[in-house]
Amino acid sequence: MAVVPAMGHLREGAAILELTPDGRLPVGRHSADIEEIHDLFVKRAPHAEARQLIFDAFKIHCSLVQRLFKHGKLWVDGGFCTHKEEAPKDIDMVIIVDPGDLQDFGPAEEERLLQLLTLQGVEVSSPGARAPRVQPMGGLIDCFFILTIDVDALDMWDQLWSSVKGSDGAIMPGVAKGYLEMSW
Repeated sequence: MAVVPAMGHLREGAAILELTPDGRLPVGRHSADIEEIHDLFVKRAPHAEARQLIFDAFKIHCSLVQRLFKHGKLWVDGGFCTHKEEAPKDIDMVIIVDPGDLQDFGPAEEERLLQLLTLQGVEVSSPGARAPRVQPMGGLIDCFFILTIDVDALDMWDQLWSSVKGSDGAIMPGVAKGYLEMSW
């Protein structure tokens, strides 16, 4: 399956501003900017206070990502990008950049990038601890990284984020939704 092209924009008067009856984005990848995300998923969504905290972390996180990469995309998804009854716990994203943007990366840049990503199987020496998963911004961000040339990873994320999970966490066959894309 090829990567789905961008389907629309979150602009005043556009059909995308109407979520599905289940509180989801319509099927497709939809371009958005930070203000549009705030308007739709904080100001007009349930649990605005919890969402505002997540959004504040998201905004800082985006700024840090943009300091590392002059150009790129973020695919944004998760419970935050819905109007579900329960409050979201975090916002999910994938950073997508061209391989050339890593040419000048040294150890300092690699370390800064790692600090922005969800890490799995983490061990620390002081205090001695092991965690199955560590997410940036105090757990408010769930973030991953792929290169534009990794077509299999792009396809995997597109399929995953186009699918809908049931209350048991299993993907619901035949049910699809949309997600967001931010570019800079």
